[in-house]
Amino acid sequence: MPAATAPTEPIGIAMILLWAGLIALVGGVGVAAPWLAARRGNKQIIAYGNSFAGGVLLAAGLIHLLADASDGFAAAYPDLDYPAAYAVATLAFILVLGLERVVPRALKAGSAGADPEAAAMIDAGQGSGLAPYLLLITLSIHSLIAGVTLGISTAAGAVVLLIAILAHKGAAGFALGSTFREAAIPPRTRIPALLVFVGSTPLGVILGGVVTETIGAGGGAAEAWFKAVAAGTFLYIATLDIVREEFFPGGTNRGRRLLWAIAGAGLMALVAIWV
Repeated sequence: MPAATAPTEPIGIAMILLWAGLIALVGGVGVAAPWLAARRGNKQIIAYGNSFAGGVLLAAGLIHLLADASDGFAAAYPDLDYPAAYAVATLAFILVLGLERVVPRALKAGSAGADPEAAAMIDAGQGSGLAPYLLLITLSIHSLIAGVTLGISTAAGAVVLLIAILAHKGAAGFALGSTFREAAIPPRTRIPALLVFVGSTPLGVILGGVVTETIGAGGGAAEAWFKAVAAGTFLYIATLDIVREEFFPGGTNRGRRLLWAIAGAGLMALVAIWV
């Protein structure tokens, strides 16, 4: 018997546009934050925020996205006796691993004190000037996939995905902005490049919303596939990017960082009671 599916009521184009604008705002603040943080020296706050985002993404991937994708595959392909959602998420995890750590030959962790998600790219691109743009491409692909997943999601589960996207958008934006700042990219090149990242998730949300408005609510196979891919992507970011960089070696105040990570995961687990 296929698993019961959630209501397939679409989000609505007005809400899609509102969420796209909110995500763009958070992304814009994220990419600008390194310049503000450099003036005020509040690196610990950034570390706590990254830890919180790691917990949010880890729980969102495991508790929400992967579970929803599994139910979606069961409903869309009732004769398929295979854990397809988990296989797709695993493949997405490995593909992102290759894109971030193998393609740019960034097999070593970044230097101590480097920002999450940016460290390996900085090392890989030293002397070539490619590091900011490699990171830009990778994070924009992440963001576009997550945005499309949100856009085609049904109203019942979209809020959870929105929280996860917002938590990551700010942290990833900070990492990207830090890379561009370290590379001293001039404003005439830096601003358009960073706007690509800022706009990637909203673009995905709008594209997903347009598809939903055109062909119907995203309660079928398309949503299941995108949620499985997003789950693998979120798990990669939470484990091999944020958590690994914050806790290994992690610097000082690991206990507080752990509490923030637990708070993020706990928030997602709590939301699962209702959504």
